[in-house]
Parts: sequence; structure tokens; C-alpha cells
Amino acid sequence: MNHPIVSELRILKLYALVWLIVCAVHATLNVIIYELPLEPAIIDSLTFTVLMFFLGLSIWFPIFYGDRTKGKLSVAIQILVVGSIIVFLWLFLGYQFLELIFSVEIITELFDRNALIIRATVGGLIFMIFVMIYYMLIFYNELEEKNRQHETMNRLLRETELNALKSQLNPHFLFNSLNSVSSLTITEPDAARTMINKLSEFMRYSLKKNEDALLPLRDELKNIARYLEIEKVRFGDRLLCELEIPNECKDKKVPVLILQPLFENAVKHGVYESIEPVNIRTYCRLIDNELELSIINNYEDDNVQRKGAGVGLDNVRNRLHLIYNRSDLLTINKENHYFEVLIRLPQI
Repeated sequence: MNHPIVSELRILKLYALVWLIVCAVHATLNVIIYELPLEPAIIDSLTFTVLMFFLGLSIWFPIFYGDRTKGKLSVAIQILVVGSIIVFLWLFLGYQFLELIFSVEIITELFDRNALIIRATVGGLIFMIFVMIYYMLIFYNELEEKNRQHETMNRLLRETELNALKSQLNPHFLFNSLNSVSSLTITEPDAARTMINKLSEFMRYSLKKNEDALLPLRDELKNIARYLEIEKVRFGDRLLCELEIPNECKDKKVPVLILQPLFENAVKHGVYESIEPVNIRTYCRLIDNELELSIINNYEDDNVQRKGAGVGLDNVRNRLHLIYNRSDLLTINKENHYFEVLIRLPQI
């Protein structure tokens, strides 16, 4: 830690201003109490003020570099020794300098027994003020450092959790797609080959974007188009899609791979479980600096829904909470044979 006073010019200026005020007060007291002429009063004041100006700066080093891990008694003794040295140097050097300038009568008056005790007491008080200020600065700096370390650890933890959640997406989708390819290799080899090519493009995009936290919605929509093309190879006309995305929304930032599990959920619990065509509709709008995306699919009530691996919507909810530190950004509505997933993405 650098010296808290000399390391910043504005603080050094403030420090000098404080001592200038102290010097003026000291000179005034010399005139009033000791009835000194103005010139000796100012010289005496300047001498001790300038000395304490520099001695006060030097107090930082034994305080900062001293062993603060020892017991309270050891630290108190250390402070007492340093304080005694500082006050002694302050009085001794001041006396030696003034002795070269003033007459014996003025020196005797300035440094008689009572005046010396008062000066030593004032010097001790000034030293303790420096000690308290320096310890407060050290404590504040250590607290700030702990907060920075805590924030860094939280950020790294968040990044680790986000990466873990994202890493679940690709295998989850990959396994489902490979199962589809496996069934197509026997019945429709050409469709299986097409699906493998599209799957390759999708995975290449996912790997390339894996390190990005946020990206434009238009990029995610291109990725969703790849995903839907893969699923249409399997389901054909049973899978219908409608996207109503205003141009003003397409440049807004969204978390990478945040939409794919939502569409996968719609396909899984819509198309997989229905013999009728399933239409997946997607709407988008901006509300109060939040991008609101709604994905709606129809489903059949009588069908028993498949049990998933628990990744899907919980994965999205967890990622949104980690990124935006909010738990209210994903809403599920299920009514009249329609299943809607609504997500809100703050534009930070």
C-alpha cells in the first residue's frame, strides 16, 4: 500500500492546508498567551508546524510496516515507543532551531517547565491523531481488498457455474439429435445425412460462441433456425414455426444459447407428444429497457409428457439468475392447450 497522503496530490494539498490552519492558530496563541511579537510568534509556529508536517508523514511507515499480528499489548508498546521518539524529535529539533534565532529570554519563556509540558502533550495528541487516521486508512484498505477478492471469487464462481450450465446444453441436445439420426439411418438415410450436416453447423456455432457472455438476438435467431432445420428433418410438416421479431429487437443483447433449450422444450413436449401439427410461435417486444421473448406451442392434454433430464427450463432459469441476479425473469403459463415460456432480458 502506498503512502495514503503523498501518493495522491489532492490529499497532499489538503494535508498542507490543514497544517497551514494549525500554523495560523499556533501563531495566534503565541501572540495571545505568551504576548510575543508577531514575527517571533510566526517563526515559532512555522518551525514546529513544518517539523510535524514531515514527522507526521514519517509516522506512516512504522505503523504500516510494524507487526500488527502481535498481541494488543505489544502493539501498544510499539506505538508508545514510536510516539516518544516522534515527540522528542519534534521538541528537540524545534528547540535547536529556535535557539539559533531567538534570544535567551524568549527561549526561556517559550520552553519553561509548563510550556514544555503543554508542547509535549500537544505533540502526543497530534501523534495519536495520526495513528488513528493511519489505522483507519489501513483498515479501510484491507476491507476494500477483501471486498475486491470476494467480488472476484463471486465472479469466477458465477463464470464457472455458467460454463457448467452451458456445457450441459450441447450434450443434452446432441444426445437427442443422435437418437433421431439413429432412427433415420434405417428409414431415411438421406434425411439422416442432411441432419448430420446441419447438426455439425449447429455444434460449430455453439463451440465458437461458447466464450461470449452476451450477443445480439439476431445471432441467436440464426442459431435457432439451424436447430429447427435439424428437427424438421425428423418431424417434417408436423413442426410449424412462426417468428414475429421486430427489427428494433434484433440488435439487443441476449445470453448465448439461451433460446435453444426453450425451443427444445417446445419440440419435446409439443411435437414429440402429438400426432397433430404443432405450431411454435415466437414473439418479441421491448418493455422498459427489457427484451421480452414469448415462445408458445400447442400441446395435447391427454398425452403423458416424457420425463427429461432436468436441464431444460431449470437450466435457463438458473443461467438468468446468475447473469442478471434476478429470479423473476422466466415465467411459465399453461392454459387452453397452449404452453408459453416468457423470458425477460434486461438490457445492461
